[in-house]
Amino acid sequence: MALRQMIFLLTAALLAFCPVNCAEANDEPLKKEVEMLKQRILELESKVEAADKEKETLAAENAAESREGAEEVKPRLTEVKEEIQEKLGLEFHGRAVPFYQGSPSVEIEDEHIDSSSGAGISADLELTWKPGMDLFENGRFFMRAHVGEGRGADENLGDRLFANLNTIADDSDDETFRLLEAYYAHEFFGGKALFSIGKTEPLVFIDNNTFANDEITQFVGKPFVNNPVLDSEDEYGPIVAASITPLETLTFTALCASSTFPNASDEEQKSIWDDIFTTPLVAGELAWSPKFGGRQGNYRVYAWDALHEHSVSHGDSETAGWGVGISMDQQITDMVGLFSRLGYSNKDAYEVEWFWSVGANLKGILPCRENDELGIGLAGLKGSGEDPKDGTEFHMEAYYRIVLAEHFAISPDIQYVLNPLGNDDNDGVFAGMLRGEFSF
Repeated sequence: MALRQMIFLLTAALLAFCPVNCAEANDEPLKKEVEMLKQRILELESKVEAADKEKETLAAENAAESREGAEEVKPRLTEVKEEIQEKLGLEFHGRAVPFYQGSPSVEIEDEHIDSSSGAGISADLELTWKPGMDLFENGRFFMRAHVGEGRGADENLGDRLFANLNTIADDSDDETFRLLEAYYAHEFFGGKALFSIGKTEPLVFIDNNTFANDEITQFVGKPFVNNPVLDSEDEYGPIVAASITPLETLTFTALCASSTFPNASDEEQKSIWDDIFTTPLVAGELAWSPKFGGRQGNYRVYAWDALHEHSVSHGDSETAGWGVGISMDQQITDMVGLFSRLGYSNKDAYEVEWFWSVGANLKGILPCRENDELGIGLAGLKGSGEDPKDGTEFHMEAYYRIVLAEHFAISPDIQYVLNPLGNDDNDGVFAGMLRGEFSF
């Protein structure tokens, strides 16, 4: 552009210094010189334009090469994962969840409970192996190792409520790196039937919920992760489970799991590896998963029977612990999902007779934050003991999950418990948490 301006200035200067009152006889040579000069200017302009276009084309090519190079250069970890998966059929994922949770001191059952606050972390490494053999073509081996420490508000309050406040810390009793799950699952008849055997927990197979089932990314309070009464029977141990899907929207699941007799007296409890299927936990679930207006829903009805003798605080019991429950979730719009649970359990075996929870999941409610999620929930646990422990313990919880990157998110969370242990003379309990998520 600078060259073009200089040409125009030079032309203007030449014309300016040309005599304007030349004789008629000298006009013809002057016109020829002007025409020649104009032609020369046009040639120079054409060359300048060609040079500019060449520069633009070269710049575009360089930018395209840079983008292609960026796409080709993947993170080293991603390359390793893809190479291992391709060559060995092995997938691995990891996740670390640091948190800080605190709760002020309260009075419960005339006992002073000190302020319960502290940091903690939960970390998992998951491996899925799909052998490249015909016999295991439709099967997979799954393993999950876990380590964690810190209980947050549950340090002092976890055993003084019908339902605890920090499900993240359930498997973090010590700092030992433990193999929580190791099982094999095989599909039959094009995925219409599934058989699983190995070590895992019953809640892998029943009482699931799309919007209230994951303490890492959703609610952390027990009443919004699973049915708390059923959860009291949930343990990692030997299990056999099978499911069949006769219709696209209908699935039936049954399981039999070893038990330590967690709700029996201390003298009656055993190792989960002893007498594996003597007096086990048995359970079944029927799940209906229709779509209404293109929106997915899931409606589950389940029942369980823990066959060992139970012992509860409101009296000795020699009966098995059994219960029934419902877990429902329904996507209403692209932004709104609703969930609810309802459960009844044998009041002679458990401290809670009735349990219910309702809530909503709201996604992308803030402009330019389409991946963020807000969860709100309300739950009640009706005590089965005598007055004053026969009232309802109410739980309220809200969290906001802020997705900062594909593998990184943080979530502030608040909880409030009214009428702890179903007794309105007890102080209300408040707990706040800040939770992080790192995954690969």
